[in-house]
Amino acid sequence: MTMSRLPLLLLLAVLASGSAQATALLPGDAARGKALHAQHCTGCHDTGVYTRSNRHVKTVEGLMGQVRLCDTQLKKRLSKDDIDDLVRHLNDSYYRFD
Repeated sequence: MTMSRLPLLLLLAVLASGSAQATALLPGDAARGKALHAQHCTGCHDTGVYTRSNRHVKTVEGLMGQVRLCDTQLKKRLSKDDIDDLVRHLNDSYYRFD
């Protein structure tokens, strides 16, 4: 392999891994997240907050942050796995970030 091809191959490898990285950002069990959502989230709001045109969450990182913020503010003390499950459910059901 020539040195001139190496940067191109590295770029292609990074681009190809993008979808794998996005998936890696979303561990969790959506079915369990749905149950946790019914138990912990719908007491404060309905699902309309996820689909409104002026929603605040615009990225998967923002979604993770919002779930953590709600957990902290409401003192739910959810585990990391619980939060991962909630994020997975919300993303799969409403946000659909890559």
